[in-house]
Amino acid sequence: MRYNLEKEKAEVLFTEGVRMDRAEHMTEDFNLVRKTNPDLGMAVWHTSISFAPEDTEKVNEELLEAIARDYAKKFELEQYAVIRHRDAAHQHIHIIANRVGYDGHTIKDTYCGSRGKELAGRLEKKYELHHQIGKRLELTHQEKLYGKDKVKYQIYEAVKKELPSCKTLEDLKTKLERHGIKTEIKTQGLSFSKGLERFKGSAVDKAFGKKTLEKTIENIVKKTLEQAVPGLKEINLVKGIIEKGIDRDRGRGMEM
Repeated sequence: MRYNLEKEKAEVLFTEGVRMDRAEHMTEDFNLVRKTNPDLGMAVWHTSISFAPEDTEKVNEELLEAIARDYAKKFELEQYAVIRHRDAAHQHIHIIANRVGYDGHTIKDTYCGSRGKELAGRLEKKYELHHQIGKRLELTHQEKLYGKDKVKYQIYEAVKKELPSCKTLEDLKTKLERHGIKTEIKTQGLSFSKGLERFKGSAVDKAFGKKTLEKTIENIVKKTLEQAVPGLKEINLVKGIIEKGIDRDRGRGMEM
């Protein structure tokens, strides 16, 4: 609470079941409810919701409160505080919540990451906000990252940089070694490691799973060939149409 409140240009937008004046009072209010479920280890729910730079003029207190309440309702949060930060190029809010409900029950955080992304997509459509594809590294204060988060972003940057020039996963593995990153490729998947930290490919980014990377590299090689050989794109297009027609006729034959 102190970290979120003492940052430059921070303000409490609204709270539910928590005083708004001081971090100490807010913490006391959270802990009072938390005592009804003392065996719960990780009792703090912390979510950050960021907005695209293109939506800066549109984002106001009314919109932020509406989105925060939609988020809280989706995850059944009961006691929480919403804090607005303006210290970055893009506006964002922090939702600090208690994972203990007023009756002492535990608020589930299972798959909260994937559920949160799905909810973000629906909220973007509901409030007509810009959708951001992938990470916005230019908006990330990497100097403020540490530990696993810092290493994960270093791996992400390296893969994005080297991937366009790769023809195989082995190519990518070799190029990443220059960045001090080891790549382990197995039948079922792959992982990246740097120093003492190790991550599954999909944990670094959804697009870095083994099958997805293989498909991406395949498309890169295909595009490179089409650019190098005039008419190859049209030949592949015709070939694809013919193959689809053959498959369709085979299907009809099987039905007979």
